[in-house]
Parts: sequence; structure tokens; C-alpha cells
Amino acid sequence: MQFSLTPFEELRPGIWRAVAQPAGVNIGLIVGSTAALVVDTGSSPEQGARIRAAAESVAGVPLIGAVVTHSHFDHYYGLAAFDDLPTYGHESLAAALLADGLTAEAAELGFTPDELRAPNRPLALARMVDLGGRHVEIVHFGRGHTAGDLVVIVPDAQVIFTGDLLEQSAPPAMGPDCFLKEWPTALDGILGLVREDTVLVPGHGDPVDRVFAFTQRAEISAVYGQVEYLIGRGVKAEDALAAGDWPFDDDTIAGVLPIAYAQLAAEGKVPRTRLPLL
Repeated sequence: MQFSLTPFEELRPGIWRAVAQPAGVNIGLIVGSTAALVVDTGSSPEQGARIRAAAESVAGVPLIGAVVTHSHFDHYYGLAAFDDLPTYGHESLAAALLADGLTAEAAELGFTPDELRAPNRPLALARMVDLGGRHVEIVHFGRGHTAGDLVVIVPDAQVIFTGDLLEQSAPPAMGPDCFLKEWPTALDGILGLVREDTVLVPGHGDPVDRVFAFTQRAEISAVYGQVEYLIGRGVKAEDALAAGDWPFDDDTIAGVLPIAYAQLAAEGKVPRTRLPLL
């Protein structure tokens, strides 16, 4: 596994972004007049330490904490390097360190699960962090990409770190732990804050604007809506790719269809055989 980190680039005064490999994840650095905060921490404790050192060299003020936007490895597993500071994440993140498959995932990334740390300042809804002349709002708008997505808002700079609720470098990752029906509602929380000059930093890829965000919100909603429509017509999962009108490429849709069908089945919505009219 190849680990790397680009230099931090300044997006707006005191707002910085670096990109960590593997997975091309965006790492944020928010600097105020007296303190700084890191957003997401990379894929391993060792990479987290490198991110911390790079952030401290750029910030020029003490680093006072780190935020993890959700539970996936590329955002979360570097958090141990910040454990002597306040670390913020959704209250669901501790349970993610007990998940099946963690031992194998950690081994592939070059460490053991006992090296990982959960956030020491877990939150359910929101938290504010004062950086001196700049405050940062950490908000859970609801379930979407995962059960514990957090958004990091810098109101004075009109910058929002969205985690993987938005992605620019590829279609959004709609995995088995996503909540397709609720995801657009979580994005509505972000979109309610967005102005024409707002910069949105997605979990992966280049910063985007409100048009991109509105479009991706509509596309995610369309996936769920199209599956619901096909189920109502009696179309089974194995036939849905050919039968539907989809906003993403075939590989993306083929991956999400079993997930969408299972989530709708949990609501009691399954394809029914349609009897011919006499």
C-alpha cells in the first residue's frame, strides 16, 4: 500500500487542503488567529502523524483538535495521532472500530486494530470550535454516505468540508453502509447554507460550487427514486440496470442496485408479479 501526502494548498485565507493517498482523500486545515483544526486524518496512525506534522508546519498557531467526517478508513484511521488533543466525530464512530473485517483491513494498511482510537469528543448533532477570530461549526445533518457523516462549516470564509456526502473525482460511493433515502435530506442541510461564493470541499476531488452540489443531490435522489419506481413496476434487481434511466455509469449503478433493493425491501417494497388484465 502506497502512502503519500501532497503539500497543503491555501483555498481561501486560513483554509488549506492536502490530498492523502491511498484513496485520494482531502485533508483540511482551518486556521484562526490563535488555533488550528484538522479535518480528516488519513488511512493509518502513521499517516495521521505525518498529516499532523505537515499541518503544524503550515498553521503557525497551535493545533487544538481534529475532526473525522465519517467512519471509513481513509478519513478515520489516522486519528490516533491526534489523541492527545480534542478529537471530534459522530457518536457512531466508536462502534466502527468493532466491525467485522477490521483486523484484515488494518493488516492490509500496515497496523493492528489496537493502534486505532475513537473520537474523544463524540457528538450527536453539533459542536462549535473557537479558533480565535474564526469559529468552526461541526454538524451532523443526518445519515447519508454513512450513519455518522459530519460536515465542517467555516462561516466567515464561506467554506464547507462535506466529507463523502459529496465527491468530485468519481461518482459518490454508495456502499452497503449508506442510507440512500436519507442522503438527499442530509445534503439539503448543506445546501441551505450555500451561497453563490461558497466553496465546498468534497471528500475526494477538487472543490466544487453550489451547482455541482445541487446536481449531485438530484442524482443521488434519482437513484433511489428510480429503483422505487422499478419495484413498483415489478422489475427485479437483476433486470433493473437495463430497465432504468440512471444518472451514473453502469458499474456504479450495478454496485448500488443490490443495496437499493435491500433497503427498499426493508420498507416492505419488493417487486410483485403483475397479473395480466383480462
